[in-house]
Parts: sequence; structure tokens; C-alpha cells
Amino acid sequence: MLSPKDLQLIRSFENGESTSCPFSTVTSAFYHHAFSQPAAIALRDMSLPQPKELTYYDLARQAQNLALKLRRLGVGPGQRVPLLVKRGIDMIIGIWAVLSCGAQYVPLDGGVVPDSTIRVVTEQSGGIVILCVNSTEHRLRELRRQQPLVPILIDELCQHRDNYEPQEELLDLATDDSGCYVIYTSGTTGKPKGVDVTHRNVANLVCQAPGNLSVRPGIIVGSTLNISFDMAAWEIFACLCNGGTLVMRGPQWEPTLRQINVLICTPTILSRYHPEAYPQIKVVATAGEPSSQQLADLWAAHTTYWNCCGPTETTIVNTMSKHVVGEPLSIGKPTPNNTVYILDSQLRRVDIGSAGSMWAGGDGVSRGYVGLESKTRENYITNVYSKNGSKMYKTGDLGYWRPDGNIEILGRADDQVKVKGFRVELDGISATLASFPGVIRATVLIIDGEIHGFVSPAHHNISDVLSHTKKSQPYYAVPQKIHALAQLPLTANGKIDKRALRVIATTQVTNLQPVPPPAVREKINVDLEAVMETRSLASFITCTSSATCYTQDEKCDLSRELPNKKQGRLIQGLRHKIFIIYRTLLSIVWFLNVGVLIALVVAQSDSEWLGIMAAANLVTCVMIRQDLVINLLYTLTCSIPKNAPFGYDHGVLKFTTWVVYTQELEYVLLCGCLFPLFSTPWITSRMAGLCVR
Repeated sequence: MLSPKDLQLIRSFENGESTSCPFSTVTSAFYHHAFSQPAAIALRDMSLPQPKELTYYDLARQAQNLALKLRRLGVGPGQRVPLLVKRGIDMIIGIWAVLSCGAQYVPLDGGVVPDSTIRVVTEQSGGIVILCVNSTEHRLRELRRQQPLVPILIDELCQHRDNYEPQEELLDLATDDSGCYVIYTSGTTGKPKGVDVTHRNVANLVCQAPGNLSVRPGIIVGSTLNISFDMAAWEIFACLCNGGTLVMRGPQWEPTLRQINVLICTPTILSRYHPEAYPQIKVVATAGEPSSQQLADLWAAHTTYWNCCGPTETTIVNTMSKHVVGEPLSIGKPTPNNTVYILDSQLRRVDIGSAGSMWAGGDGVSRGYVGLESKTRENYITNVYSKNGSKMYKTGDLGYWRPDGNIEILGRADDQVKVKGFRVELDGISATLASFPGVIRATVLIIDGEIHGFVSPAHHNISDVLSHTKKSQPYYAVPQKIHALAQLPLTANGKIDKRALRVIATTQVTNLQPVPPPAVREKINVDLEAVMETRSLASFITCTSSATCYTQDEKCDLSRELPNKKQGRLIQGLRHKIFIIYRTLLSIVWFLNVGVLIALVVAQSDSEWLGIMAAANLVTCVMIRQDLVINLLYTLTCSIPKNAPFGYDHGVLKFTTWVVYTQELEYVLLCGCLFPLFSTPWITSRMAGLCVR
């Protein structure tokens, strides 16, 4: 139970600032700036061979013209219109046209979206109109044979200025309850889920601080992310709803990054760049995956760095933290008109510092999943802490309140896994790897029951990384394998591609030798070329792992019989099972001590030694449960090898005999580890008895 004082404090943490948003819809915000600064540059498209610009006036006029055509085709409030496009001016025109009709756009990147997702989206949209461009229309040919679709080519329509129709009044049918967009998740657990987001949800974030990221007329914002990613909506609306200029990147990032003042991206993307190379970038916001202390400190020293968090279901982000160099990294506090609850399994508030499940409420909570009523009811429930009948959403994250009201996130609930009986937090291990000097990005996966770590760049000594990890992680949370890569692979949304990492882990042989940095590699290549000029190729040995090198100088008895690979299977992994039992039997030891204490009292033992015996028992009981003792025992048992090196053929024991003996010796040591667990009460009592005598 929380005390009244703590309850009052937690309630103050849960609620973001209560504000009145200046605009109820994103269309009203956009057209406000289009009328107030018609000549200002709204868009700059860097994806074209010759960059193209569009003013607010031209953007509004072309969007209105397309909206009129959509209205004639029956597009209106409550409907959804898919956009099968690529990043460019046509994409932005299509978005504002759909929204002006009061309809909801469904963004699909025509270059990467799977055909199966296009089919699901068109079926769930319920309409026949789909916006596309010439370069993506071919994706619909097969689908049009199965569904009655009417594709409208935005680029062709905008090329013919004669098609512009005079308008007497502005067409804007959107309300705060109208749908704004539907973002489809990856669908790794089944069908893709479409998250239904309203104008109120989006305007509450982008039309006020801190979600507007201080954008105003004259500020240049980058459009760098995949349109199917909800953070791309943050780029677009935070810019055009506040009068800024949106620069859309082409295949190369550099030309765009050198122009913009505000950058929104994932930490993985940001880690590829250094702030000193882009001095004009003044504001950076990262979300979508955990950032690292090192990355946050680096960019916070040169920019205003916002570390943000929130799933798609809570409208991009619902917590933001303005990071200060040297301070512990946090996801911050709820954004205005939003709430965050940290609850236990019974939906009760937990104390400050206690971990719990994170729930989101307020104006950022979306309407649910399109066409998935049961899934919506499962994740969106009535807000038990609100009297207005609103919903709250279970984010799936674990976290706790800091005393200052900021939230410390512990990672995803589904990342809390057990490895060999011990609960580990993958995000915690990733953070430890990322804290090693020189590591830019790191992540951890469970593959075939083993912990695999991935770090970039590749020129790190993995042995040093392992030693660093062992200093702050228990033995069972230290990765069995670490893979050093030049860069971690990315998904289309700019997040770490964990599927690709699994493929790498299953095909890559982990090399404990460090890969030198690029500058060192160039020096090595020069030296090798010099060697090749002066020595024959036959005498030159290529640089590989010493474990896989073989030359004729090495003598090896290839006829020696190797041990049966199934030998010792019964005790395979025995040390892990023993330690699982070791850690779970503390209560039994405690009861044994209590039993000894009661027996001594009943037997009317000398009271002078009674306290000493009880204290010794309980202290020993607690000590053998400590990580220091367990790690020591684990190190001792692991120090005996499973087998001898293949090159070993001298000594008292033959190779196969040595394998059997080491396995038997390991079994004896493991059994001996349990001896103090049960013998403590008896030994202590006997020693105390001798002292009495």
C-alpha cells in the first residue's frame, strides 16, 4: 500500500502538463501557415536530379485541386485512402489532399512494402481509390485483377496546370475526431496491425511544445525516414504545421543533413554521424529504440537532444526528455495532456523505484487496430484512473519512477527472458556493451538458447568487450558470443534489423582477434603489398585466425581416434542445473536453521551460545546465496575444460581418457558445491557445542 504522501507524489508524476492545443486538426494548422506565408518555401525535394522547391501557396493549391477530384470519386469523412508512393513532393500533396477531404491516409512505401501488406491494406480500407505515382503503379496490376481499384497518379495530375480548378472556398472537412493516418506494424506475429490515429492525437503532439521541436518559419526539418514509419509523420507534421521548410532526402543522406536544423531519427541512424560535421543541426529527437548514454552525451553537447519513447499506438511518442550531458539517460516525463501509469499485474500503482508495466493514457492514445476488435479490447482498456471514460493502452514496456519524476525504462516485457533458469534483461546487457569505449551501437539477441551480442564498429577486441561486460553483469548474463560488425543492419524504418543479425550469427564464425580500424587496415594493405613484391606467393601466409590456419610445417596425427561426440551427454549442462537448484533452495536452508534453533531451545541448550549459533547459521545461509560466492564456485567448475586441445598428445593421460576424467571431476566439484548448502546448520551447531565444552 502506498502512503498518502507517496500516492500524491506519484499522481503528480503521472500527468503531463494540461494545456489547450492551438489547433484541433493538422489541416487547420497547415492552412493557417499557407495563408499567412504563401511565398515561404514549404518543400525542397533532394531526391530529384535537380532539387525542386514548392511554396506553401503552391502546395496548398495542388492539394486542394487533388482533394476536389477525390471528392468527386466519393472520398470523404470516415474513409481511408492508401498512398503507394515514394518520398517526394507528390507524397506530401497526396497526404494533404486526403486529409482535406476528411479522410484518413494509409502510407505505403512503394519501394519496399510487401505485396501481402498492400493486399491487406486495400481490403481493410474499404474504398476503391488508391493514390500512387508512375514509379509505383505497376505494384497494383496484379491486385487490380482481384479488387476493383481506381489508381490516381499524383505526379501526372500535378504536371498539368490546366487541370487546376478555381475554388471559392477552402475544402477542409477534417475534425478533431477524424482519422488522420493508419500506420501498419511489421506483422511479425501474424497479419499486419493497422493503428488508427486521429487528428486530435497528432495535433496534441506536433502543435505545441515540446513535440513541435521548436519549429517555426525559417526552420528547416529533414524528411529522412520511411513513410510507413510513424516517425515520418512527426517529421512532416511538426514541420508543415508550424511553418517550417521540409527537405526530403534522396539516396544520399549527406546533402540533406548539411541543410537541416532539425533531425528526427532512430538512435541507430544517428550513431552513423558526428555532430561536429553538421554544425547547423540544432535540435535532434530520437525514438523507436533505446538510445545509449554515450550517443546522448555526444549529441547533447552540440545540440538540443530529446530522448523520446512511445509506441505507434500512443501517437509516435508520449514521453520526452531533454538530455543534459553527464546526467543519467531517461525517457523523461509524459508530454502535455498525456498520462503514464506504472502498474503491477493487478493494475495497482507501484512505489517510486519499483518496476512495473507501463500504461499510457490521455490525448495521445489512438483508437485501436483497424478490423481487429478483439485485439483492441485486449490492449486498450477503460482507464481505471480517469473519470471521463477514456482508454489507456498497455505499452508492453517495463519501467519505474525516479524520485525526480522521470521514468527509467527497463526494456520490453517480452525482452525479459530466462537463460538457463536465470532471468536476464536484454536491454541491460545491450547498454553494458554500448558503454564500452568506442562502441557506437550494440544489441543482444537470444539465439538457440545462447546470448549473442552485436557491436559496431568492427575494430574492437572482443576479449576486452567481454571483460568489460563481466564487470557489471552476472555470469549468466554475459554473452556467449559477440559479433563485431562494421555497421549494424537496419530495417526500412531505420531500426536495428534483428532478423538479419540472426542470419549473421548463424553463419559467422566469431573471431576474438580485433579487426583494425580503417586507417590501420590501409597501412596493413600497403605493408602487405610490399611483402608481395619481395617474396613469392607460395611463402606468403594469409592473415586468418590462428585456429583455422594450417601449414605443412605443422605435424598432426590425423589417424588418432577422436572421442564419441555423444560421450557425457547425461551430465551435459549439469553445472547450470546445479546452480539453478543452488539459488532456489535458500528457503529450505532458512527453515533448517530455524529448526536447529527450535531444537536447541527445546533441549535447553546453553543460552550463552544460542545467539551465536543462530547468527552464524543465518549469516552463512545468506553469504552462500551472494553473487560473489556463486560466481566463485561457477568459475572453479568452469575452469576444468570439457576436452583437451586437439594438438595434445603428450602427458600421462591419453586424449580420450582425459576427456572422461575431466567430466567426472567436474561432476564431483558440482556436487561439492551443494555440500555447504545443507551442511551449514549441522557444522555450525557442532562447532558451537565444542566451544561450550
